[in-house]
Amino acid sequence: MNTNKIVAIIMAVVVLVAFLAILPTILTSTTAAATAANTGGFTDVEAIIKLLPLVSVIGGVGVAGTIAYVAARNQ
Repeated sequence: MNTNKIVAIIMAVVVLVAFLAILPTILTSTTAAATAANTGGFTDVEAIIKLLPLVSVIGGVGVAGTIAYVAARNQ
């Protein structure tokens, strides 16, 4: 196995761990923002804000997966 592949896969794991480290902050922030939006009567805004953690998870895992996939695909 090529050294570059190993380094790229390790970087993918580092990106994933770093993302998972900031995920609680994202969850806390979106919960606070959704609560603030609900007090104003904006239930549509609250629903959209509650989707932000899902979008961030897809993005974080997607970036880490793309790094690992490109590393494994290159020969």
